Amino acid sequence: MQTEEAFEVRFATRLALAALPWFEEEHGEIILADRSVGPIIDTHTHYALPSLSIHSIDTGRETPDSNLLLGRCCAHHLDVRANQCFSPAELRALKQDLIFGGLTGRGKRRDHTAPNLARDMRQMNVTSSIVLGIDLAFPNNHATETLNRARLRSEVVGYGSVHPRSPRRKTRLEEQLHLGARGLKLHPPNQFFRPDAPYAMSLYRLCGAENLPVFFHAGPAGIEPKISQSFAQMRYYERPIREVPEADFVLGHAGSLQHREAIAIQRKYKNVWLEISGLSLGQLREVITEADTDRILFGSDWPFYHPVLPLAKVLIATHGQPELRAKILHDNAARLIERTARPR
Repeated sequence: MQTEEAFEVRFATRLALAALPWFEEEHGEIILADRSVGPIIDTHTHYALPSLSIHSIDTGRETPDSNLLLGRCCAHHLDVRANQCFSPAELRALKQDLIFGGLTGRGKRRDHTAPNLARDMRQMNVTSSIVLGIDLAFPNNHATETLNRARLRSEVVGYGSVHPRSPRRKTRLEEQLHLGARGLKLHPPNQFFRPDAPYAMSLYRLCGAENLPVFFHAGPAGIEPKISQSFAQMRYYERPIREVPEADFVLGHAGSLQHREAIAIQRKYKNVWLEISGLSLGQLREVITEADTDRILFGSDWPFYHPVLPLAKVLIATHGQPELRAKILHDNAARLIERTARPR
């Protein structure tokens, strides 16, 4: 049997991952050739990120290239966190695109559409994806647009988003429930709030009453501004988890740089799930070894990253453990989706 250590973990491009035994190249794209892997549920995806532009992005349009933020020609290393795959120049270009696109609605996000997401997922035998809205501090309709698009797609589950500072928290949550929201995405660094803020606690209680999971961006990623990192410290997440046990909480990126703190919280509280996008292979091994494996979820954070990047890490980390692999790639997420709120 081939051991974990025998696998290559550093790849100059996305397509170079075809050297791993589960993948191959087809018409210039990386695909999952080993169909004994899967089906897979990706619990962390987005359509085009919010923009201040009055011109909306047509997320129903298919384009030839998904134009992901970690591009096909970038390094796809498995032994570092995903955001460390960017070279300094690529990281500058990423930040410029996020700012430019946020102001104008242009740039790469115009290719981050529902058909392009579905195409990239099919290449990896991902049969269902959770698509997360995000309600930022500036006026935007990203959450409702995400939910409206998700209603038209059989392969996705839509999560809404309500800014915790909104005075209309309850009304907006109710509106999104009627659009079919199956969960709520919150991003403390981008929404500029601490997860344990009193006004946020009332939102979590509403989610608990409606049986809606709260999907957090959790932990500092290391590439965001220092002020944003300050909102994502793992110690701020424990209060809502402890005080609202009726709600499920998903810690996106499994705490990122603070994955050990996230593991400890997941082990302590039964209403906590760890989503593994962005982790290095070493971090993922720690999560699998130390956390409750019944509450670990696969995710990619598309359109930042192609699902092949986290999938390769899971396949290496679970080599020779088919039952564990199935839990992480599909069964745990299926159970979470099944037991939480239904569209109205």
